[in-house]
Amino acid sequence: MSENINQNLIDMPHGMQEEIKMKLLEMVQQGADPFDMLYEVAHFLENVSAERGYAQHIIDNIHTIYGIALDNKKPLSDEINDLKARRDKIQASLSSGNFSTEENARMDFAIKAHERKIAQLEELLKNN
Repeated sequence: MSENINQNLIDMPHGMQEEIKMKLLEMVQQGADPFDMLYEVAHFLENVSAERGYAQHIIDNIHTIYGIALDNKKPLSDEINDLKARRDKIQASLSSGNFSTEENARMDFAIKAHERKIAQLEELLKNN
């Protein structure tokens, strides 16, 4: 049984794997942040597995475990930047005036929720 698995791996075309291998090698040679390399691998695995949301699940866990629980500044900064980008997109939609009163209220609530989370993470970042 394991011989068949090994032979299948040997016979498998290496194009997809070669792409991520070269990308990781390039990132290492450029001195990229290890978290950025993890994000890259997570996105690659999501794409090849067709498992939507896998990368975001990994990234969310990195932000929580390494950023919040283990006090690593990079994942906290990454999450703050992600939240700010999403907040800004929501703000742009709200400012367009193309939505109903109810939709505007939901967007306003979402903006405030993003701002609270950003403030919470910035406080954590400041205290670490």
